[in-house]
Amino acid sequence: MDKLTGRREPIRVLLIDDSVLTLHGLKTVLSKNSRLDIVGVARTQAEALAAIQNHSPQVVVLEVRVGQASGIDLCKTIRESHPNIGVLFFTAHDDKNLLHSAILAGAQGYLLKTAAADVVAKSIEVVATGEAIMDQQLTQQVITWVRNGGLAGQQRIPYSCSKDDRQLLSLVALGKTNKEIAQELNLAPRVVSTRLQRIYKRLKISRRSEAARYYVHLEKDRHGLEGGSH
Repeated sequence: MDKLTGRREPIRVLLIDDSVLTLHGLKTVLSKNSRLDIVGVARTQAEALAAIQNHSPQVVVLEVRVGQASGIDLCKTIRESHPNIGVLFFTAHDDKNLLHSAILAGAQGYLLKTAAADVVAKSIEVVATGEAIMDQQLTQQVITWVRNGGLAGQQRIPYSCSKDDRQLLSLVALGKTNKEIAQELNLAPRVVSTRLQRIYKRLKISRRSEAARYYVHLEKDRHGLEGGSH
């Protein structure tokens, strides 16, 4: 925020797509939004990584394929080397496997290219705050996947979360924002944010996708313990 004017600085955005037409169209539309600052565009992985170093974007808007490179791999690289940069996929691919891979790579958003310009702009703003956003057409896929344990990996963790913590993590795993969680639990948004930060610190995680993965592990461990006690 500008200390002199009190105005919030526009969100710095980098656009990555191997299509010149897509880049031109996106830049033209999004540049009309005073809350966004399109700091650069890139058509290859090399250009993207160079642009990140040169322009320090807060949000990267990315295709799942960038020329011969994988946008999923690029997302993982960005999130590992620049954890403060949010990644929003903007793609023509509604393949559920790509969606799942994007989430596991650390993406905070996944929109289809059928989305309206104002939806894309709003999604960038959501991702910039650290929240997650999902194309409405894909929400049910994610919920089903999480419920089926799709975020579970190899790592097992101790069954140590309280009932309230598990409830909070379950809502994160379903893709709900802090505001939505606050409404559902009848809490102030700042209370939800504080509680989540405590959980993240205790579990040594930093992303909502990791929180979802921990929740799935917790549920599997819990049910396994309950099943073994009968």
